[in-house]
Amino acid sequence: MSTPAPRPICEIHKLWTVFGRNIIHQDLELTINAGEVVSLVGGSGSGKTTLLRHIVGLTQPTRGEVLLFGKNLHAMDRVPQQRLMNRLGMLFQQGALFSALSVFDNIAFPLRELRQFNEATIRQLVLHKLSLVEMEPDAGNRLPSQLSGGMIKRVALARALALEPELLLLDEPTAGLDPERSENFVELIKQIKHALGLTVIFVTHDLDTLVSLSDKVAVLADQRIVANCSLQELGHIDHPFVQNFFQGIRVRLERTG
Repeated sequence: MSTPAPRPICEIHKLWTVFGRNIIHQDLELTINAGEVVSLVGGSGSGKTTLLRHIVGLTQPTRGEVLLFGKNLHAMDRVPQQRLMNRLGMLFQQGALFSALSVFDNIAFPLRELRQFNEATIRQLVLHKLSLVEMEPDAGNRLPSQLSGGMIKRVALARALALEPELLLLDEPTAGLDPERSENFVELIKQIKHALGLTVIFVTHDLDTLVSLSDKVAVLADQRIVANCSLQELGHIDHPFVQNFFQGIRVRLERTG
């Protein structure tokens, strides 16, 4: 029996990002298939977060295509574009919680914006998301200012999952966490990914997070994706940045067997 062809979730073709005279991306190509966990890495200023923002529709590239689930995100009218974006969830680097809203109302926010659920249903959904990120129901009464860094990450993850997305994007998911909380948060993401069948794209500078979480690594250098492969395959990519990067993760790969 033949193996089914991979189903692309995100396809980026000939993408350019230009700010004035500064070219961030040039003819960038990237395909991410259903069920993959892909880390996006590159040097400082290489445009990793900018690329994430293009994928979720927060910004528009100078030219090129971003296809999500086979549809061109930036060539759609507002209403169908919003429906498509509801199939995504994003965890921002600092959580980006609304400081004046409780934990409950932060998670409920995208559900209320959808205008499809009554408050009783929203309450059930919010409590389910809190449980999914291993937080107790009474945490919903707190304000973001009353939370630790690890709890803010969990609440932000719960909000990103509020609309049952198929694609989850994470910008530096373990930034600011101590090693133990970072490891726990990575394990939580892995559990949720497998439980919900998510496709995940994430940016990280933390090599332990990258090794633990990634199926593939997409490397941004020279304004393009110069590699999109498994960690083990990176060692065979003949590119200076990739080779230097691979040296940094070799010890961690040996440690994990």
